[in-house]
Amino acid sequence: MAMQEPSPPSSMESNKPGFPKKILANKLEDKHLCNCCQNLLRRPFQAQCGHRFCSYCFNRTVRDGPQKCNACIKEDIFEEPTSILKQGCAFPDNAARREVENLSAVCINEGCTWNGNIKEYESNHEGNCEYMIIPCPSCKERIRFSEQERHNERECPERTLNCKYCKEPFHFKNIKAHDEICPKYPMICEGCAKKKIPREKYVDHIKFCSKFRTPCRFHVVGCDMSVEKEKIHDHERACAYEHLNLLLHYIMGMKVSIEGLQPQGLELAGHKLLELHHSLRELEARVSQLSTTSNGPPVQGATASGSSSSGLPGPPALALPLPPPPVPAPSLTVSTSFTPLPSSVGAALELQLHSEKTKVAELGRRCTDLEVKSGTFENVVCVLNREVERFATTMEASNRQHRLDQDKIEALSNKVRQLERTVGLKDLTVAEMEGRLREMSATTFDGVFVWRISDFTKKRQDAIAGRAPAMFSPAFYTSKYVQNLPFFPYSPLHQ
Repeated sequence: MAMQEPSPPSSMESNKPGFPKKILANKLEDKHLCNCCQNLLRRPFQAQCGHRFCSYCFNRTVRDGPQKCNACIKEDIFEEPTSILKQGCAFPDNAARREVENLSAVCINEGCTWNGNIKEYESNHEGNCEYMIIPCPSCKERIRFSEQERHNERECPERTLNCKYCKEPFHFKNIKAHDEICPKYPMICEGCAKKKIPREKYVDHIKFCSKFRTPCRFHVVGCDMSVEKEKIHDHERACAYEHLNLLLHYIMGMKVSIEGLQPQGLELAGHKLLELHHSLRELEARVSQLSTTSNGPPVQGATASGSSSSGLPGPPALALPLPPPPVPAPSLTVSTSFTPLPSSVGAALELQLHSEKTKVAELGRRCTDLEVKSGTFENVVCVLNREVERFATTMEASNRQHRLDQDKIEALSNKVRQLERTVGLKDLTVAEMEGRLREMSATTFDGVFVWRISDFTKKRQDAIAGRAPAMFSPAFYTSKYVQNLPFFPYSPLHQ
């Protein structure tokens, strides 16, 4: 039995699968393919069965224990234990590695013209190609490798910046949102036009700024005037009548609203309660009358024939006649009386009355609660209105400050361009002066001036003819401190 060799050292291993087949510039051969990932072999291992695998693919296959070789099963040559892949049963195939690394290769990235062999591709070009498409780790946008730095600094919406005012970091996409909440953001007071007020101190500033325009205190009732703080009292004195009218309309509207909030059945319940009170009084009076009547002397009733024994008419019957007695008699007296009202009826009426009183009290309590809630809601609405107005004021101030900053930036840019032009002109002047200085430093003052006259014959004839009897020499230096001498006349007639 062959002795199992240990796994190859980590320097021979790789954490990548095989090379993509597209990098191969020549014809592809099956012997150069990994039997696991079906790509070009990278750090090839050869198992006992003879099949080759990438180092990464082999280690990934056997990390969970011995596995059957799929290539042997596919080729129908499976044989135990030779076709069992496990740790220590494979060795680095250096011959196959050299053969694969010497194959011609090209870069698969679009636009890249690199070519060489696979060994050069792995050591120098793979992972470093400028045309390689990679995802941005922040925004996940797919960009070229050469554009990664520029993308991270200028284009990535998820890049992190530091606020130049508060120095807090924020994402570029949230720059506007941060400017709106930055506590150090400079603002301009709308009243006194003071600049560079930090937002955290802006509220305190406008509280004491006498030029800041604030809504009238009667804005909750309809006054839409905004007045400077120092003139608010003058406005209230001048518009007192209008304010009272607005306040009156507001109160009347609240009254109508509160009346509308009351239950519609409250008035009906009141009428019903009054009717029940009247009915109860009538019933109590009848009960008292009937009780008094039932406790008095019996009243003689009429005979069967409808006449009394004395021949006088009897009182009218107030109750049903009693049934005839068992013993017949020529005339019978019938005792009449009122039946008293049962006590259960009175108790029922009292319970109903108590229930109605409870309902009325509950309705009153509900009305009170509704009034309290209405007042609370009005206060909340007033507070929200003030907050909305303050926020609108802040937003307007921020927009105005932004426009002013833009104008200032443009003015500074123009000034910078003008200064650049001025500096350019100064540079030209300095260069010209340096040239003159070099020329003057090279000038000597101890030479002999030679005056060369051209066309001497012609000029002599002009002097004889009297047309040009004299000539003047050009200026020349005699020392550092004397620039030239007066023009020296010369006559050709002297020659």
